[in-house]
Amino acid sequence: MSHSSNHNDSQEATENSPLLPEESIDLTDQETSKLSFIKDFRNPHVLWMIVFSFTLSTIMTSIIAPLVQIVLDVVCLEYYELNDNNMNSTDILSNLIEKDCKDPQIFSLAATRLMLYQICLYVSATLSIGYISTLSDFKGRRFVFRISTLGIIFACSVVILMSHHWKVIGSNFLFIGAIVEGLLGGVIAINTACHAYISDCTKPVNRSVAFGFMHASAYCGMSIGPILGGIIVEATGSALSVFYVVICALSVFFIFVSFILPESLSPELRLQNESSTSFPSPKYIFSALIILNQTPVYSENIRNNIWKRNVLYILSIIYFIYRVSQAGQNDIIALYTTRKFGWTTLENGFFFTLQASTRFMALIVLLPLIRFLQGKYLTTYSRTLDLVMMRIGLIIEIAGFTLFATAIYPNMFYFACVVNSLATIATPAIRTLFTIFVLPTQAGQILGAMSVIESVGSILSPLFLNSLYSISVLRGFDEIVFWANSLLFVLATFLAFLVL
Repeated sequence: MSHSSNHNDSQEATENSPLLPEESIDLTDQETSKLSFIKDFRNPHVLWMIVFSFTLSTIMTSIIAPLVQIVLDVVCLEYYELNDNNMNSTDILSNLIEKDCKDPQIFSLAATRLMLYQICLYVSATLSIGYISTLSDFKGRRFVFRISTLGIIFACSVVILMSHHWKVIGSNFLFIGAIVEGLLGGVIAINTACHAYISDCTKPVNRSVAFGFMHASAYCGMSIGPILGGIIVEATGSALSVFYVVICALSVFFIFVSFILPESLSPELRLQNESSTSFPSPKYIFSALIILNQTPVYSENIRNNIWKRNVLYILSIIYFIYRVSQAGQNDIIALYTTRKFGWTTLENGFFFTLQASTRFMALIVLLPLIRFLQGKYLTTYSRTLDLVMMRIGLIIEIAGFTLFATAIYPNMFYFACVVNSLATIATPAIRTLFTIFVLPTQAGQILGAMSVIESVGSILSPLFLNSLYSISVLRGFDEIVFWANSLLFVLATFLAFLVL
């Protein structure tokens, strides 16, 4: 009882009383303003996460194309080492000068390595994300930021070590970095902690707007990161230099979250959560999908309509196809353009920047415009608009992948990128449809089910895409991976028209 009384007294003193006795306060307006700024600076705020999201997405997207290039180079050297035992140096650049790395067998092996890397990363992250996310409720959000950042630094260090000593440890050593990064949460855990941080310091009525700003800042970073990585490679002549820069940037990032970023979760709440939290077990990962069994919420009679009764399953299949198509897409595009058009890391950086910029514009300009028109011409909310956006987005995906497959010149491939990226308007529409087919009190449960679908799709995506590319490149039909994606979205579009 006394503990509760002391706690209340401390809260009252903190919230309602000045830090100094009233009679001792004799500050000028300038000094008061300065103290107010310092106080605001040390308080948790949404702006911290906006800067946070922009910075991290810039750093992480800068290594996409360089990682593909490094894996391709090392696989090329390993391939030739089988027939050439005169390579005494372990340095990549000195050995690649006289090597032809355009052989289809080399690209097939590189696609397999990248597939295994992504699978190791996503599987280990899926197993640990529930535990780490729960741990943040009583260790604080900064704890997750720190350990996950250390995991990414370790993975980047492994890439550097493997590049310098590929002849001794081999390219398979790369998977150790992916596993450690995944077990420590990686970008997935950081993203989850960012959302939790925003939830800690915003009211529910403002939360969706805050999430929107955070996602917009992430897309801004994604627009800058790839081209920045390409510029560094072009300036230094080595893809490995990007990883040195990234490790330095992440080290500064670690110092920032450790000593500057204010914690959003109060010690009282952390103590309370510690006494009431039970940790999830990996065997219960799929328990969130139970909500898909329930009857969807409708105003109409659905008893005699099999499609309406199973609408949540239909939406789940559509969303699963999205994740399978997108999660492992960028690695394949980087390999495809390197072989097809002879693109360098810089040119691939331009492509990924264009991709992120188009998606950013679609979400920031096109989507709000559609919502504005809806509010102007519809007096009440109707799911019709979300259904239309989902269907149009899926049709655009078909067109985009078809254009990828038929592009014979780089400019045509860039145009296909713009078309394909505009399809991102379907994603928020699918999320909205998921939530309106359940009760308002079940929004968290259905979003949890979506997270499970997303995790499984992210694991299977590189397994499907990289395996398909690995087989097709050996037969001289590299484009089949884009045709396969196009067919997947034909199926998704057919299912979308069953959602009523």
